[in-house]
Amino acid sequence: MKVYAYAERIALDDLQVVERPEPQPGPRDVVLCMRAAALNYRDLAIASGNYHVGVKPPLIPVSDGAGEVVAVGAQVTRFQRGDLACPVYLPDWIDGPVSPRVARRRLGGPSDGVLAELMCVNEDEAVRAPSHLTPEEAATLPVTAVTAWHALYQNACVRPGETVLVQGAGGVSTAAMQLARAGGARVIALTRGARHVERLRALGIDDVVTTGDTADWPAQVVALTGGVDVAVDVAGGPSLARSIAATRTGGRVHLVGYAADTSATIDIFDAIRHATTIHVATAGSRQSFEALVRVLQMQAIRPVVAKAFPVAAIGAALQHLSAGGHTGKVVLTF
Repeated sequence: MKVYAYAERIALDDLQVVERPEPQPGPRDVVLCMRAAALNYRDLAIASGNYHVGVKPPLIPVSDGAGEVVAVGAQVTRFQRGDLACPVYLPDWIDGPVSPRVARRRLGGPSDGVLAELMCVNEDEAVRAPSHLTPEEAATLPVTAVTAWHALYQNACVRPGETVLVQGAGGVSTAAMQLARAGGARVIALTRGARHVERLRALGIDDVVTTGDTADWPAQVVALTGGVDVAVDVAGGPSLARSIAATRTGGRVHLVGYAADTSATIDIFDAIRHATTIHVATAGSRQSFEALVRVLQMQAIRPVVAKAFPVAAIGAALQHLSAGGHTGKVVLTF
């Protein structure tokens, strides 16, 4: 079978198509014929050597994917041939709180990821995709959608009637908007320009605040809402302090990304005045993934796919992701 792998070093110019033996399932394994994969900013960070976990070649990259079950071990009970399933990003995190043990193995780095024609996983390390989704849509779930779900409903539950501010229009942002709205929250989208407004309105977003190049957007948000209950911060860096400023007293900030910078400085007095609770997201457990699937299925929610590339064009897809400005997820098709 063919796989895409960093062979000698972790760099995009060393990403090669190589042949590996087809996997044979053990008693509790399933073999997935991969149909689609979805890109995350962590894939860019890993490729550029700027990720918080060390990775070494040889490595099959990319964390998010969906595949058809084509073989099952004799003792498998959770899947059958023909199911569309997603490998879990943190395969050892079944339920409960995160710990060093369950956070050690991560698909796409440091463990092998999903850019392979066939992928063999233990049945406990995969989740059946919602039946109404295409493989491209299902591939967007394991990191971004699970991160949004775990942040909003596991770390600190969003309640109906609360106001949720979400930055940006990328994959984790659109997932957070859809899930917050599904929970009965008023959703405020924050974008730099007007290019995404129409698409976000089509998702049912209540208000869209456009910031331009100004840094005083918290004042706009407070003027509109009186201060939000929850802010989802995908940028990090200087944005974290602004997210705190945009919340009401007793509000929560979910830091789920570092698109702007990996370091942040906040005014402690301002955080005290706001009595802000800051949660740092770290994906989610298989239990969170399964809860997410139930909600997507019951409410017929479809993830937003910005653009699909053939897997052979992964370089162009990563460039498209790096350029930003898209709504939803960038995906690869096998």
